Amino acid sequence: MTNFDEQFHEILLQTDDLEWVEKSLAGLSHKMLWRDEQTEASIALVRFEKGAGIPSAHQHASNQFMFCLSGRYVYLPTGTTLTKGSFYWNPKGSTHGPTMAEETSVLLEMYDGPHYPERPSFYDNDADAR
Repeated sequence: MTNFDEQFHEILLQTDDLEWVEKSLAGLSHKMLWRDEQTEASIALVRFEKGAGIPSAHQHASNQFMFCLSGRYVYLPTGTTLTKGSFYWNPKGSTHGPTMAEETSVLLEMYDGPHYPERPSFYDNDADAR
């Protein structure tokens, strides 16, 4: 017989208590909420300051999901715009970007595996690409 108390634990994070961690891309910071070190899947809050964004087209090595909590975040080539309540799915391998935050934007970002097939040039270290 399995003792569920020993096997399963609830975890509660108060995101307001977490500090925003700046990335090497100006105007981008995050609060990592969860990461599976084996699969590299992750869930994070990301914040783009007004005028900041991803400067070039790129692909991801897994599916990317984003839910916009606040702001206005635009995919420039297509005009796809995330506003409060928008859910966005970018399938694995799909080229997208560049992007720009027309307003400071906070997004819940989820990956079902590794973020990138290789570190993109807009980050100056491997940790920022995770």
